[in-house]
Amino acid sequence: MYAQVVRAEPGTSLLPPVTITSPDQAAKKRAQRSERATRPQRIRHSAQRGQSASRQPAPSSLAGTPAATPGRGDLSSSVTALPAATTVLDAPRISQLPIATYGDLFRSLPGFNVSNFGQGAIGYGLSLRGYTEAEHGRDIAYFIDGVPVNEVSSLHTPNYADLNIVLPESVKSIEIVRGPFAVEYGDSNLGGSVNITTKTAEPFANVGISGGTQGTARGLGTYSTTQGAWLPYIALEGYRTDGYRDNSFIDRYNSFNKVTTTLPDGATVSLRAQAYGTTFGAPGYANRDAIEAGLISERSATNPTDGGNKQLENFVVNYASGAQDQELKGTLFVSHDYFNRYADFGGGQRWQHDDRTMVGGRVSKVWTGAIGSDIPVQVLIGSNWRSDNINAFQAPTTARAVTGAPVVNLGLTETNLAAFGQVQIKPLSWLKFTAGGRFDQFYYDINDRITLGGTPNISNGITSPKVGVAITPVKWLELFANYGQGFRSIDVPLELIGNPGIQPFKVVSREGGLQFTFDRFRFLASYWTTDSQNESFQAAPGLPVTFLGKARRDGYDLDGRFFAIQEPVNNISLFANVSHVRARLLDAAPSFFVPNVPNYVANVGVDFNVATVNAQVLSGSAYVTFVGKKNLTQDGLITTSPFSRVTGKLAYTWHEGWTAFTQATWYPGDRLSEIAINFGNPTGASSADIFVSAQPAVVVLAGLTYRFPTAVASAPPTLVTK
Repeated sequence: MYAQVVRAEPGTSLLPPVTITSPDQAAKKRAQRSERATRPQRIRHSAQRGQSASRQPAPSSLAGTPAATPGRGDLSSSVTALPAATTVLDAPRISQLPIATYGDLFRSLPGFNVSNFGQGAIGYGLSLRGYTEAEHGRDIAYFIDGVPVNEVSSLHTPNYADLNIVLPESVKSIEIVRGPFAVEYGDSNLGGSVNITTKTAEPFANVGISGGTQGTARGLGTYSTTQGAWLPYIALEGYRTDGYRDNSFIDRYNSFNKVTTTLPDGATVSLRAQAYGTTFGAPGYANRDAIEAGLISERSATNPTDGGNKQLENFVVNYASGAQDQELKGTLFVSHDYFNRYADFGGGQRWQHDDRTMVGGRVSKVWTGAIGSDIPVQVLIGSNWRSDNINAFQAPTTARAVTGAPVVNLGLTETNLAAFGQVQIKPLSWLKFTAGGRFDQFYYDINDRITLGGTPNISNGITSPKVGVAITPVKWLELFANYGQGFRSIDVPLELIGNPGIQPFKVVSREGGLQFTFDRFRFLASYWTTDSQNESFQAAPGLPVTFLGKARRDGYDLDGRFFAIQEPVNNISLFANVSHVRARLLDAAPSFFVPNVPNYVANVGVDFNVATVNAQVLSGSAYVTFVGKKNLTQDGLITTSPFSRVTGKLAYTWHEGWTAFTQATWYPGDRLSEIAINFGNPTGASSADIFVSAQPAVVVLAGLTYRFPTAVASAPPTLVTK
């Protein structure tokens, strides 16, 4: 079920080395021709084994079964070779997870705090490394097949991130780097980065239905095959839920369409088109004191006319040529996103409208070889371009009817041009240095229709250096340390209009850690600090943005996994992780705390895949999440309570192609602390200023899927002798 990647011994490359300074160019060209000649067959064979035809690495050592991936001491372009805390999920591991929404992809992973706002089809609260989940994941850089997800200059919240467009069944792998240490990602890379790669082909198709509590129903069909010149992966989803609270329904459709072909020279090209649409209701936030006193129901809606809709269409072209560590990659994309939201965060309902078209691309090239014939080296260079044409509008409304003058009415074009590079070098078999950086430039062309003025603006260039070292004294131990800078671009309607001299928000992060890797046990520990020049905080969309000044975050991550059984079909592993965070404001007394940051998040659980009778399989996972208290005010006088969440999934697969599953999420205690927002003053607020969105005590889903083959296996060749 899991792809296996052979790990090189320390001091060697994962591929036959290409000596950069070698005079034997003819031999080099012959090796390249041999590589191109065998590449199409390798892609087909990989797909026939149920893997997508991607050259991404196998799952991370701490994410599932102990596949041999490139380690931090290896010379590789794999994300697991970075001198940083990383995690990689693959498709088999994702299929074990209990997933009701995309936030469940990340809940059990180290360092993540994931919160469900319960406000319909809006972006989840995701955070890493001490950043608030109240800002809809803005401080993580997200990419799908090389396409950025964060919405720059969003009226909703700065760098708003909505991953509802992701179909879990279409995901081949998810690469996560905690901290701003990946050189290929710029804007929003503060707490870390998430890179999602979609599948290319499978030798089967699926049809499935599922449903459960809160009137939830989902239908999904996929079609793919590994035969033919063009390899398709097509998925169509229909989804409906009433939601837990009044007026929290979601209706959506999602159509994902991708085809991949191999060119005569061995390069691959993928064409992808997606259409997504949703309408939703939003119950708003309710007063915590009133719920606890029994004055109102936790399920009641604040405003029954709150809600909205979104439509998104995109087209993406991906190109890749060469083996992974000699690869040339390119991406071109165009996307149109139309979003409306009516919401009341105190002071009446507001209509927020965002209509944007995003175009862009990226290109990168990797060279792996040696300096002379003695020192292995790898060089990565690349660049990216992105341009967003945005129309933003906000006005007061009553029952979705405009009742006053617009507060925001502007058109703007924001363009980001960037270049990046990285060098890895191994002067000794047990020592590897990594150094790199990127330069980003933003251009703004703003037409403020309220002031009837144009405001062209060019930001200062942003340089983000990154350096690291990995030491592997023995094969089972990796020591690493790194330094990296990250940034978030300025949001035009929320930050730049009122502060024309403001510059991008920059952070400096440092990390040190170690990883033990044995046959049945793996353990990762890291300690980190992050300093930010200026904190921008917005309690909720539509509320004012405030600047909190300098801040420091520090903490540690511990992540362990024990493989009780690790056979090809039977595998059971136990895992535990904990992340502790301290997020403090500097020189801002009486404000001492960055709001909405839990002081710890921990998970304890088990993953399993067990063969039963007649080639049938029992699989799934179960885990308990523990979330610490959050300071809701900057003086720390009002907090949430610690709470826990229990999540599990059980699936049974028959040889004939049927799979039945059931899953559940249970809050055994406090259900008002996952989402709690201070609508009052940042200091001196009272408990009456705290508004919440209650989580249901239990969510249960069950479903049935039928898988049928679409690729006919070829008969083995017959050996004829004369």
